[in-house]
Amino acid sequence: MLLTELNTPCYIIRAGEFEENMARFRAAFASRWGEKLLLGYSVKTNNFPWLLKTAMERGFWAEVVSPDEYDFALRCGCPEEKILFNGPQKQDRLLSACRAGATVNLDNLEEVEAVCAAFGGGDFQPRLGLRVNFDLEALCPGETTCQGVPGRFGLCLENGDFARALEKLQGAGLPLAGLHLHQSSKSRSLKIFAAIAETAVKLAGEYGLTALDYVDMGGGFFGGSFFPGKPGFEEYAETVCAILKTAFDPTRTTLVLEPGAAVLATSMDYLCSVLNIREVRGQRIVTLDGSLLHINPMMNPHPTPFTMLNPGAEGGADQIVAGSTCMELDRFWPRDMHNLAGHETQFLFHACGAYMSTHNSSFINAAPNIYLERGGDYTLLRKKSLDALLRVE
Repeated sequence: MLLTELNTPCYIIRAGEFEENMARFRAAFASRWGEKLLLGYSVKTNNFPWLLKTAMERGFWAEVVSPDEYDFALRCGCPEEKILFNGPQKQDRLLSACRAGATVNLDNLEEVEAVCAAFGGGDFQPRLGLRVNFDLEALCPGETTCQGVPGRFGLCLENGDFARALEKLQGAGLPLAGLHLHQSSKSRSLKIFAAIAETAVKLAGEYGLTALDYVDMGGGFFGGSFFPGKPGFEEYAETVCAILKTAFDPTRTTLVLEPGAAVLATSMDYLCSVLNIREVRGQRIVTLDGSLLHINPMMNPHPTPFTMLNPGAEGGADQIVAGSTCMELDRFWPRDMHNLAGHETQFLFHACGAYMSTHNSSFINAAPNIYLERGGDYTLLRKKSLDALLRVE
């Protein structure tokens, strides 16, 4: 089957790119930290089963942030002792995950109190971490996603909640296994990760935590070939590991990383075909069978790298490339169009593997087909289905 013979719109998983991204990310950090390195596959970034299973085959654990994702990981064959359980909504999975041996990073004081009540003073000691909420915006002005308002995840360092949580665990006889320091940022810069690592070092000194089982830096790294000028895996690893080594022993403490977009973004393309071409008051409009919702669910006006297959004549800057839904905002933002689109043209959008297919709903169109590409061969992994539209149980 050729690329142009695929049923569009569709996602295309590039198996080789995904496997290479995982290998390069691991190698970058392993060369600087050593063997005590644990990578978690971020299920929220892309919950397609083949991807999680492939990551697990390469030693990744499943990183989940809800009871539904927890059950999804189990159904994909992930042992509970190889699940990293994060997020603010563990609900009734909190205690059962602890009992099953999952690594549970506690998000708030209510979760801390629940595990202390359930396991305090007993023989069983769950593997517990504390997620730290600290003012990253103050350390990296203008680079975070929460400018003007505080981040809402984790135990606040400044108001004493982190100290109270640590005191509660100690009072219940429950050891702290690790720290979870994930923070979201707009820049994904080296400065961001330096600030996160420095916060871990600061906490280790202030609270005597240098002998932790693990330090979890979370995710938020750039990666892949479509982001020129951005930090690479080696630069992130050099920055993070050099700072953490000032407080933590790499032969004792495991460095946990949860790469999402870093290994997934460039691992998936999105292919769609031209449906029709029209002119409206002097403007050429090209309608595709796909939708911006499939690659930019928040409909932010930013371009996605793309390749035109079977392009038309040169001179393509003055045209609107639109999606198939009945919404005016459903317009792609392709950059550097040097050719007009023709009726045989297809658009192959790149870097579509992170936070895109997971947002697909049953709005107007059913979720697209998903193909796996390996060595130029294409295999249909998921067929477009009306089940979601029909609410089939």
